[in-house]
Amino acid sequence: MKLKDNYRKLEIKGRRTIVISDIHGEKVLFQKLLEKVGFLEDDVLIIGGDILDKGRDSIGTMKYVLQLLEQENVHMIEGNCDRILTELYEAWLFDYMDYRRTFIHDYLDETGKTLADYPSQHNLADDILKTYGDYQQRFAALPTAIETEDYLFVHAGIDHADYLETDCEQALVMPNFYEQKHQLDKYVVVGHYPACNYVENGLYSHEVKISHDRKIIAIDGGNQVKASGQLNALIIEADGTRSSMAVDDYITREIVQSLEVSYQEPHTFTYPDFEITIGEIDPYFTSAIHVRSQTEFMVKTEYIQEDGSGGYRLKDDYTDMFLNVEVGETVKVIDDSCLGYVLVKKESLVGWVPEEVLGE
Repeated sequence: MKLKDNYRKLEIKGRRTIVISDIHGEKVLFQKLLEKVGFLEDDVLIIGGDILDKGRDSIGTMKYVLQLLEQENVHMIEGNCDRILTELYEAWLFDYMDYRRTFIHDYLDETGKTLADYPSQHNLADDILKTYGDYQQRFAALPTAIETEDYLFVHAGIDHADYLETDCEQALVMPNFYEQKHQLDKYVVVGHYPACNYVENGLYSHEVKISHDRKIIAIDGGNQVKASGQLNALIIEADGTRSSMAVDDYITREIVQSLEVSYQEPHTFTYPDFEITIGEIDPYFTSAIHVRSQTEFMVKTEYIQEDGSGGYRLKDDYTDMFLNVEVGETVKVIDDSCLGYVLVKKESLVGWVPEEVLGE
């Protein structure tokens, strides 16, 4: 199926429009974001897909979103993770469940059952669809894209040449679209791929990213995918101006000692480019070279991991940036398990601070 066969047109000009994608089973966080942006009946809400899986409450999120969709001002496009109810019989599903929380985990918790209670995957799928088969049909009826006067909203991306000829499957899973080009004379708003993967100026930031040259807006804040992720909202005001807001649920700490870094050239490396070589191990920071880019940098020693073949890799996304902070500011704690330094997030920007600058 092509995009031209499953997209809808919508008029939003003159109405405040809020766009949120990749909620990933986080109903409470989603509600918190709607409250923060001040979502009202006169606004338009567009949900950019992937409301299910990875988070703590896929079933609750699904019920809440589908209830919202009964309002004339709420719209949703499909995401790849929203197809879980059509993939219940797929052979790969149980392996996927070993490392990702899914709708099925929530169902088992809801019913008090385990996988051992079912003779086969087929029996489990049948049982789930007895309860949630109508939800499967509602997801199947979602459009792949929504086109407005100045925007196209699609979960992952579109083809370069003719957006209407984009394969619908590709529109849900296309990687790295923010770095690509298209010929549509409108901004294309996507989720799917965390915006922090599009590193700009060496910064590790989860904020909404906008390329005016390519007319692409990436809004996925890495919620439930990145250790420091957040849930983003793109806000298009009635007059066409844009802004963004975000929420997360990390612990907040106050800055009790200011820190100003006189000069630094930050580096950030994101999945899957984790291969490094290292110098002599230091208790705090170890000199390293990022193999793909040949960038020299200092890595927090706890973030070095053996790769199983005699080499080394980063254990997760990594930034070597130190944040400037002032007394009285607050930051979110991402990782306080390292010697002498804490990884924190200030607004949407992630970096390190010495542990002594943080209050209790």
